[in-house]
Amino acid sequence: MPEPGYVAHELKIVINKVNRCAEASVPRELRRLVTEGQGRVIGFLYQNRDRDVFQRDVEAEFSITRATASKMLSSMEQSGLITRSGVAGDARLKKLALTEKSIACINKLQPGMRQFESMLTRDMTEEEQETLIRLLRKIQRNVDSATPMYRTGKEK
Repeated sequence: MPEPGYVAHELKIVINKVNRCAEASVPRELRRLVTEGQGRVIGFLYQNRDRDVFQRDVEAEFSITRATASKMLSSMEQSGLITRSGVAGDARLKKLALTEKSIACINKLQPGMRQFESMLTRDMTEEEQETLIRLLRKIQRNVDSATPMYRTGKEK
């Protein structure tokens, strides 16, 4: 039986190793153009290019605060990776869209991302992969339900 805190410890180790390996798998010229977080946002926007995506969607998908999302998206816009355009009927909403520059980045990253995913799941059956994802999502729900502060970064 694992000792208390063991799951959190193991998750932290896995996260650190995955992040280091992921960074090393990105071509050097892309690392100069796009941060790891920006690359994830580009991937999210690319996967959802058939629908309107807004800052709040990025906040929810990556479980980040409004301030963090705003800062990252502003930087991405300044770097020419995304555009933000107004929406009729609500001047506060800004639709996010990829630029040709970011589409070129994703096209260079996709083969490596597929290879990286294959490396992570090597020797895992499809059932084991599904179980792992189900358990990780259960942990996320547990953390989310523990207290609103974990979800938003703000005390209520």
